[in-house]
Amino acid sequence: MALTVALIGSGAIGSRIAELLDAGNAPGIQLAGFVPHGDAGTGFSFDEALDVADVVVECAGVGAVAEFGPRVISAGRDLLVTSIGALCDGTLRKTLLDDGPGRTFLTSGALGGLDAIAAAAAGGSIHRITVESRKLPAALIQPWMDGETKKGILATTHPVELLRGGPADMIKAFPKSTNVVSALAVAAGDWDVVEAALIADPAAKQTSHHVVAETSLGTLEVRVTNQASPDNPASSALVPHAVVRGLKTLANASGTFI
Repeated sequence: MALTVALIGSGAIGSRIAELLDAGNAPGIQLAGFVPHGDAGTGFSFDEALDVADVVVECAGVGAVAEFGPRVISAGRDLLVTSIGALCDGTLRKTLLDDGPGRTFLTSGALGGLDAIAAAAAGGSIHRITVESRKLPAALIQPWMDGETKKGILATTHPVELLRGGPADMIKAFPKSTNVVSALAVAAGDWDVVEAALIADPAAKQTSHHVVAETSLGTLEVRVTNQASPDNPASSALVPHAVVRGLKTLANASGTFI
């Protein structure tokens, strides 16, 4: 099945997805264009995207999901979300996941094991999920931090825990670095069972996530290390590839896991 795709955002993730599609990594999938975050009125517009695209891919941050997502769904188009932290908003989550007529899909992004957690939730119950994420200090500097805080994080010579909490706590403080926490909550079907710790680690040559999911069907432990995106150290280089794999699945590519 041929798919026409529109991308919201042309940053590190969106531009790399476009490169992969142009290189023929997903035969039968055609890129219609980029919609600028904020619908600036220049170039390829959001209305044009809805006219021609079968799937709209968000790769511009949690704000873009709230801005464009409901309109994609109400227009009956499919939406593929990379900034899963936006679903911490219960009202937006209901609109995107339940209201239709369009469908919302979520990329697995930089994390593994989401399918097994979702299967355990469907067949039993999730008791508790913990995730510890480590990134280089420079990738975790935020606009809300004061100068002294930023200086201390950048100068640290040992791991420093910056925040511990649930999905909403993490995405509010670190919106570009903690989408994996919300992804675990979606997989579990429960936003209260996930506890995350975000650590600035000067020795973290790669971004790492250590997940332990305790369920009635057993315990799942996943360790993932990812190269950071060369254009955005807060994001994983794996994310664009996960998006393209997801698009291939939507296009009914043979031999893909579902």
